[in-house]
Amino acid sequence: MKKKSFFYKKAGKLIVIGPTKKEIEKILQALLLIKKTDKKEYWNAQSRMKIIFISNMSGFTNEFFMPEKIWFANKSVIGKNDLPWLASLIIHEGFHATQFKKGKYILPLGNKIELPALRVQKIFLEKIDGADKKKEIESTFKEKYWSKMACDKKSFSYFRHLLDLLENKKINLIKA
Repeated sequence: MKKKSFFYKKAGKLIVIGPTKKEIEKILQALLLIKKTDKKEYWNAQSRMKIIFISNMSGFTNEFFMPEKIWFANKSVIGKNDLPWLASLIIHEGFHATQFKKGKYILPLGNKIELPALRVQKIFLEKIDGADKKKEIESTFKEKYWSKMACDKKSFSYFRHLLDLLENKKINLIKA
């Protein structure tokens, strides 16, 4: 079986993996925005995550895997969102690692883990864009995000497949 190929680049302690250099560069820019806006959140992201893995699938699904500390996101999540939103999403997803360490990352998920992660995300967005972005996150998350995730039956299993390939060294990683 031929190995799947993805590009990668280190960003501090993090490894960013993606189908093209374009998505990787956007994540690197989002990380720089975090560092510029809130150094504590930047170092939190560095310690809470090991890998940001952008899949080659379209769609708005993403998922954080513990204990692996890997955030998987479809390429549309990266390509169709602005830098402040991506930066806040990195903070949101990294916060789930903290919840896991505190024993809160258990099924069923839903509001018990999402609402605290959303609060952290909102606080960061307010530092960049003020109250307008806070309202946007509330409406986007309630109206669009959950419905898109609920309709996506392929991405979650694909993320697990990519995790398996990664763990078994069946992904060809090309330095970006």
